[in-house]
Amino acid sequence: MTDTRRSLTHCLKECEEMSPAIKSTFVYKFARIGIASAVLALALGGCAAKRSAAVDIQAEIPDNYQERHPIVLGDVSKSLDVFLVPNSGIDHRQAEDVRTFAKEFKSNGKGALVATLPHGAPSGAVQHTLREIRRTASAAGVPGDRIRVAHGATHPSAASVRLSFSQLDARVASRCGQWPHDPAGSTTLQSFANRPHYNLGCSYQSMMAAQMANPVDMVRARPEGPYDMERRLQAIDRVREGQNPATNWPTETTKINANLQ
Repeated sequence: MTDTRRSLTHCLKECEEMSPAIKSTFVYKFARIGIASAVLALALGGCAAKRSAAVDIQAEIPDNYQERHPIVLGDVSKSLDVFLVPNSGIDHRQAEDVRTFAKEFKSNGKGALVATLPHGAPSGAVQHTLREIRRTASAAGVPGDRIRVAHGATHPSAASVRLSFSQLDARVASRCGQWPHDPAGSTTLQSFANRPHYNLGCSYQSMMAAQMANPVDMVRARPEGPYDMERRLQAIDRVREGQNPATNWPTETTKINANLQ
């Protein structure tokens, strides 16, 4: 395309160098108009090609934020570091942490509750802390035999026993805060497409995923609970008596200037 533009420009230059007699002819004027039109068409064609490429790239991004930033379900690891305790036993703060962690494992955990021992710590302190963990977890409803020691595995800390388990969690598949295009469209033709920017809806999806108490609710609704037979009979009786079966909720209204009187 560049070579063609150069050739047409050269033709225009040669036309300018012709004699006045030739320039006055109809053929010269027609040729000059045709060459100029061809140059303009090539220029517009190049702009259209660039715009088409920009639109094609933008078309790869879905307009629906739920498709652009989907919430996916998957297993994640939950962990708690229980620091080595003295011979007197585990303190109140860590005992409460272990009880809460054990209850969460009982409700949402998969498999076994794994205890990873520290590397380089005194063996007596580690075994004593592990016994305290089993005792505290058992009081919270998790039997001590469900805490499995990961033999041959250690973690970097030399001062704690790490408890961990897997559970189902909901998270956004993409990473928020990405701006692959300029929202203002100053250097591209993206703004002319009038489409949402890539990051739109990412924080909303992340908030929805974090608030889900049960990740399965993202996939399907819960089954309908049993109906209240007593409430239904009361409504039927009111309808038979010609009364309104709706519930009347008493409300108290206060005037704006009540406190000023």
